[in-house]
Amino acid sequence: MHPHKHALISLCATAVALALTGCGTSDSPGKDTDSETSTSTGATTDAPTDTGSVTESGPASCGDGVQDAGEECDDGADNGADRPCTPKCTKVACGDGFQGPGEGCDDGNTNDGDSCTSACQAPGCGDGVVSVGEECDDMNIDNSDGCLNSCQLASCGDGYVFNGTEPCDDGDDDNSDGCLDTCEVAQCGDGFVRDSFESCDDGDGDNGNECLNNCQVARCGDGFVQDGVEACDDGNEIDNDACKNDCSAPASCVDGEQNGGESDVDCGGLHCFGCLDEQICESNLDCMSSYCHESLCVSPRHCRDVRDLGLETEDGVYSIDPDGQDGPLPPTQVFCEMTFNGGGWQAVYNMMDKPIGEAAAQVMLDSLMNNGPAAPVLPNSNSPAVLTEGLNLGDFTEVVFGWAPTSNSDVARYGRLESPTGLAGVCYLDGFCGEGVEVGEFDIVPTGNTRLLRTGDGDDFPHVGLGYDEQIMLWGYDRQASIFSNWANWNDQGTCCKAGNIEAIEVPGWRYTIYVR
Repeated sequence: MHPHKHALISLCATAVALALTGCGTSDSPGKDTDSETSTSTGATTDAPTDTGSVTESGPASCGDGVQDAGEECDDGADNGADRPCTPKCTKVACGDGFQGPGEGCDDGNTNDGDSCTSACQAPGCGDGVVSVGEECDDMNIDNSDGCLNSCQLASCGDGYVFNGTEPCDDGDDDNSDGCLDTCEVAQCGDGFVRDSFESCDDGDGDNGNECLNNCQVARCGDGFVQDGVEACDDGNEIDNDACKNDCSAPASCVDGEQNGGESDVDCGGLHCFGCLDEQICESNLDCMSSYCHESLCVSPRHCRDVRDLGLETEDGVYSIDPDGQDGPLPPTQVFCEMTFNGGGWQAVYNMMDKPIGEAAAQVMLDSLMNNGPAAPVLPNSNSPAVLTEGLNLGDFTEVVFGWAPTSNSDVARYGRLESPTGLAGVCYLDGFCGEGVEVGEFDIVPTGNTRLLRTGDGDDFPHVGLGYDEQIMLWGYDRQASIFSNWANWNDQGTCCKAGNIEAIEVPGWRYTIYVR
């Protein structure tokens, strides 16, 4: 409503009360209408001087203190840009362009990138809004995530460890402490010398230069040869081993000195050839013979030496030198029977079970009539000959012609011949002596008898092996043998026929053998 109309209504009400007359626009008698009207309207029109500026921003009646239609509020003279009711007679609200109560600013827009945020607050780090000068704003004070509490993005060198990304961050570019300027934990091999921990660090992993890969300065005795500086470096301070303790040229196996780990002068150890007999040794490896006995190298001449010197105790193949290291014959390997009858026996012949028949007998006879070079004779083998060539039979005083029930078993039944002067010339061992020739007196086990035995008689061929009387074969084959078998296995009691045997000879798996000791 226009303000002049409000004035007229007020004047009419006053006139009714005083004069009980109607009120209008006509002048009363004796009155100066123009003057009265001027005075009335002058007072009325002069009053809204303040509201002249208000009506420019809001409705025409905004600021009269009455909330008219279209107004959210009207506090009259209390309207203001910083009051609950704005000069536009609207309730103060963020974004209306007026900085009302509780607002830090109000620029009338929702742009968070300017000087006033859409929440009508001055931009600041930690408000969750990325403002001018900020790289990020995550509304927390955690400096271990991607946004620092300074609203800058986390980066290597900011002094804060970014979890899951940086192992360390000490905020400096010093690479001699525990954290590199790459935010990696310092370690040996990174190419930077860490104070108080590393002597050097060349980062190359090469132990042949002046800095080892444990980040210590190379020195003589560290176990690594420094190229161009050291001739050797074995990591110890022993002067007579493979490298002198000044890391000079290594010891030689021909320098006439006991050095370089040698057990004796220029022999033994890891680098030189084995020592000869009677030279000092520390282990079997130091000896050419492969045997060290009481710190001296020895060469056993036969299996009895192997036993007597305590070099070995188990059945097996061992090296012997029948004529010693000074002899012309080279060392050879033989099978030593170390668990049978006191041990020290050397196997020179073995034949596995054969079928009954003259062909099988001939095979055995052919092998017994020939001698071959000494070689290992295994319990499960068939010897092509009696392997005694190269042995000094004068060194042996005992021979056993035996029978065993299987290839794995020790000899169970045998005849033993002893000759104190040696076995040279004994038939079969030192060549075949012919048919029906006496070999010698044998002690027979297990019967306990002693019998003079001879080779088979050619008149009753094929009598092969050893027998007595009318060609009773105790070890070998007889064509006219008992009902059990034509093969004999040292039975000289109660024999019915020409082969001395027991029923066990029929069981597959037996063997004939010859041992010397």
